[in-house]
Amino acid sequence: MSAQQEAGGLSPRAVDSDRALTRLGHLLEDDGTLVMVIAAFAVAMLTALRTGVAADGWLVLLAGREIVRNGLPSHDALTIWTHGRQWTDQQWLSQLSFYGLWRLGGLKLAMLAHAALAIGGLAAAAALARRIGGSARSATWIALPVLICYYPAAAVMRPQSLAYPLFVAVLWLLACDARQPSRRVFMTLPLLVLWANLHGSVILGAGLVALAGVVDLGKGLVADRRVGGHAAALVLAPWVCVLVSPYALELPRYYDTVTLKGGFSSFVTEWAPTTLSPVTAPFYLLVLGGMWLLGRSGGRLTVFERLALLATALLGFQANRNITWFALVALAVLPVLVDELRPAAVEPRRLNRMLATVVLAGALVAAAAVATKDKAWFLQDFPRNAAAAVSAAAGPSGTVLATSSYADWLLWTRPELAGRVAFDSRFELLTKAQLRRAQRVLARAQGWQSVARRYTVLVIDKNDDSALRSSLVGLGIARVVRVDGNVVVLRTVGHLRTTQQSSAPAG
Repeated sequence: MSAQQEAGGLSPRAVDSDRALTRLGHLLEDDGTLVMVIAAFAVAMLTALRTGVAADGWLVLLAGREIVRNGLPSHDALTIWTHGRQWTDQQWLSQLSFYGLWRLGGLKLAMLAHAALAIGGLAAAAALARRIGGSARSATWIALPVLICYYPAAAVMRPQSLAYPLFVAVLWLLACDARQPSRRVFMTLPLLVLWANLHGSVILGAGLVALAGVVDLGKGLVADRRVGGHAAALVLAPWVCVLVSPYALELPRYYDTVTLKGGFSSFVTEWAPTTLSPVTAPFYLLVLGGMWLLGRSGGRLTVFERLALLATALLGFQANRNITWFALVALAVLPVLVDELRPAAVEPRRLNRMLATVVLAGALVAAAAVATKDKAWFLQDFPRNAAAAVSAAAGPSGTVLATSSYADWLLWTRPELAGRVAFDSRFELLTKAQLRRAQRVLARAQGWQSVARRYTVLVIDKNDDSALRSSLVGLGIARVVRVDGNVVVLRTVGHLRTTQQSSAPAG
């Protein structure tokens, strides 16, 4: 302890706390507008957690439970259509992690962790924007459309939640290396190894690392016509990291199916190409504005940063689900270009501190409020009595055809239905013919009645499948057994007659 500290009677811990508060005060003053936007997003995320669990979330918990009970899966035993089919569970570590959180604190803890990961990824991208040289005010302006692009995917608990901070960490290391080369860039490789067991978006991360390597290769060839080992390692090593998994031998086929041959775009909205709509308008705004900024003052960015922005923009047009990654890149690299349009604003430091403190306090209050909620608050869209009604209607051996929104929830809530549900949200296990068959039922296309009649119980959504419900009941194919919230449980008429006949007294 220094003489000054002793004279003031302050312990080292008290001095450290004082310094931390001073740094926080400077952050709120210098970056107040940006802090307010991120904190407001946190409030929105937390208050929307009631609807944050959907098909992907139920699959995460279900698969995590299967891993704990039976070990890593190799073949499917959960659904009828894919029974016995090879199951490459690339996301096994995400599933195990979220299931572990559920064991520790129930669905509430898992959802809060998901929110922290999504908010943390966004905050890290904003911090990278400041690290690159963008002002807080410009980062705030870019953050506004970014939030709209980022929210739809980030709002739902899924394995991808764990990938957001990893994506920004990899982008951060690559952006810093592009400006000041360092061996720290090789920290991207262990991050990719971890990511390779969490979510399939690791392919994008590996692509960014390889892109940085290609840029370095080009610089080396132009400068002295030689290939540097540093650059060659960045080009090749990421693809080895992607395969460091218990499923190493199966992963090439898995990624080929998911990215190229799955045919999900006609069945799953997230996989469909991005078209202009009110929902995607902010994405188009960011792309067009970003391209204009690149043409006007792109020299403020490195070659890697420009290519990363262009590459993720193209991927965003390829599929709706990729808009999320472009949004994070845009938040990181575009603010420094916006600063070229106008002189840096003079921040109202005292006002910034006051307003940012208020919004941050609101985020903490929202987190505390969610933490006090009963687990039923998170399950309002998935009533337990509806799941019980499905199990009762199916009996000990009946089969269930549920829309993908409810299939994994039923398998999680009613384990006795394992092996008796038609299909779930693991679309990569379905053949194209099976995807078309599922689509025929939902669209009531030719042959859909014969598909529906094969199952004892049908489970659909009250709002999204209202036309399907009317057709099933109107044509006499099924009868409504229970409506609970948005869950509609129907039993096919043929199975009803069989049950009534078998229970009728003899003679």
